[in-house]
Amino acid sequence: MWLIAAAALLSPVLAFLLAIAAEIVIGALWDADMLKPLALAAAVAISWSWFRKLWDRPHGRAAVET
Repeated sequence: MWLIAAAALLSPVLAFLLAIAAEIVIGALWDADMLKPLALAAAVAISWSWFRKLWDRPHGRAAVET
């Protein structure tokens, strides 16, 4: 019970700390000139994930048509 209440009260604080951490990481990558390669890697990873979901069929089950 107390854990749920503590999580509800601390979630804005944790979100704020996560935003600060993201800003620090982006700043470090900006200083190292790594934003373009990182953006390319992220785009490839997201695209691969989406295309894999599109073409992946459940194994061992027939397709269900509605």
